[in-house]
Amino acid sequence: MGLLLGLCVMTFVAGCGSGFKLTGVTVSLVDIKPAEATVLESSAVLTLRYSNENVIPIGLSGSSHKIYLNGSYVGKALSKDPVGLAALTSTTQDVTVRFENLALMRQFVAMRERQTAAYKIESVLYVTSGEEELNIKTSNSGSVDLRALTSAAK
Repeated sequence: MGLLLGLCVMTFVAGCGSGFKLTGVTVSLVDIKPAEATVLESSAVLTLRYSNENVIPIGLSGSSHKIYLNGSYVGKALSKDPVGLAALTSTTQDVTVRFENLALMRQFVAMRERQTAAYKIESVLYVTSGEEELNIKTSNSGSVDLRALTSAAK
């Protein structure tokens, strides 16, 4: 029986490169804090929560995230740091976003009385196992507290 189960798992893994799609992984924006600001570039540290709704563990070898605040694209965050997701769990990771829309940052300063913003995050999660590569595309939205950003920009 154990040999049969082992062969089934090996067949499943071998078939990953032939059209297998992994779903059930979500990325949420938990927190946003200022990192650095210059005349030409600003950045912030995003705390992201990865949730694995699968019954198998997943190892991410890296990720890419496009960030939108209040419907406007603000920048992209890239990470080459690996993240391990046990089955049916979640974990957090800090990544740095480079703001590409500095005019929007000025709008945040002007909105000091507003404490939250709607966000959308479009992520590509990279899974590498030996020579096999798999990309998981996911999108999520919610709201995030902006008080740390606006207080640092005063």
